[in-house]
Amino acid sequence: MASQNQGSDSQRIIAITVEKIRQSLDLEYIFQTTTQEIRQLFNSDRVILYRFNPDWSGKVVSESLVQGWLPLIQQQVAQPELVENISECNLKNLSIPPIVDTYLQDTQGGHFSQNETYRVCDDVYSAGFNKCYLQILEQCQAKAYVITAIYQSQQLWGLLAVYQNDAPRKWQTDEVYILSQIASQLGVALQQAELLKQTQSQKEELATTLKELQQTQAQLIQNEKMVSLGQLVAGIAHEINNPVSFIYGNLKSADEYTQNLFSLLDIYQKHYPQSIAVIEEFTNLIELDFLRSDFPKLFKSMMMGAERIRDIVLSLRTFSRLDEAFMKAVNIHEGIDSTLMIIQSRLNSTREHPQIELIKEYGNLPLIECYPGQLNQVFLNILVNAIDALEDSALKGRWATKKFNMMDNPRIYIRTQLLEPAQATIRIADNGLGIPSDTLKQIFNPFFTTKPVGQGTGMGLAISHQIITQRHGGSLECISQPGVGAEFIIRIPLQQLVSAQPL
Repeated sequence: MASQNQGSDSQRIIAITVEKIRQSLDLEYIFQTTTQEIRQLFNSDRVILYRFNPDWSGKVVSESLVQGWLPLIQQQVAQPELVENISECNLKNLSIPPIVDTYLQDTQGGHFSQNETYRVCDDVYSAGFNKCYLQILEQCQAKAYVITAIYQSQQLWGLLAVYQNDAPRKWQTDEVYILSQIASQLGVALQQAELLKQTQSQKEELATTLKELQQTQAQLIQNEKMVSLGQLVAGIAHEINNPVSFIYGNLKSADEYTQNLFSLLDIYQKHYPQSIAVIEEFTNLIELDFLRSDFPKLFKSMMMGAERIRDIVLSLRTFSRLDEAFMKAVNIHEGIDSTLMIIQSRLNSTREHPQIELIKEYGNLPLIECYPGQLNQVFLNILVNAIDALEDSALKGRWATKKFNMMDNPRIYIRTQLLEPAQATIRIADNGLGIPSDTLKQIFNPFFTTKPVGQGTGMGLAISHQIITQRHGGSLECISQPGVGAEFIIRIPLQQLVSAQPL
């Protein structure tokens, strides 16, 4: 009957301890709980968990210790007391901590790797240990110990050891049984924790993969939009170019013909000063003198309009860069100007905001090797964001309640500069309300946008950052101070080390 009660008590103690171990799948919590519970349960001086590394070295991962004894975990002892009957003394620097013994590593787990699940020593001085091993045990302050192996999926994971330091101790059979059962359950808990870790890792990998797929999809859509836009722009430019060229070329001839007709009229008036009444009447009707003075002005205006259309067409063609999809050396000032031409209407004054003043300070830059179409896309994204910021500032900020003057006008600054070594800098800044610090940290993140739904995808700046950093080996950063404005700084090398295919 006593043995049945004793067995029931053992099972109850094991169940309570295992339940506490299984309250969490956090390894650190499991280790700490195990060592504390076992030390209190066994009323011992020290309990440690020792874990093997893949090369069979190892370390103490958890220790519960009665106050006053030397903490082994701080010394990271290679636990020589976990073995016995050492044939050779592998001890190094015996008198100087940390204590080192390579037996477990040399034998790949010692006796515990040979299906021996536990080791018991009631008194280290009567166990017949050699002098070298006794010295190690004395450094560890151990008088008696019981050690059991921990297996995880049939693989030796580590060791669970209980020590009595103040005196020898006769270990009871049920104590050894309880310790071996707890070690067995600890192995199960470790397996569960490992599976949870793998599951979480797979979940994180899937989340990362999904995010990358979403980014790739959005970039492909954005790139397809830009390609379509480039094709549309190039098609329109081509269609407009022919009739505009025809008009522009014929205007010169029409102006020359008109001047010839006026010269012929002068000759007639000189030789026939007295014209008939019908001619006089029609002359007064058409206001001939005004017509002669205004007609050249009319032709001049038409010429200016045709030139303006030609410039716009040229800018459209420069912006689309369909014939320059691969890397080549170009004048980036032309790309900036062509982009500005595209968005010129956004710079004009409206009821909601005043004229946006454009200040350009171009440095002396050589031709820069780049993907022209992609670089123009970056200029467009940054300039449109600057205009949006200024319009938002006009509606919500310091201009909303003021009369506009030169000092209050919203401005965009574009500055280019040649830096050493062989690097160009393009700065695009505005004097809007600026970007809050928490927002500034996320502006290059895919899908991040502060615009209302339907007005922005959150991909413009993310793609711009990718184009500059990955495609051109440069950098793109934003500096902003609330109430002052924002400045985007693009740095790209003049020459690319490796010529890659475009996105």
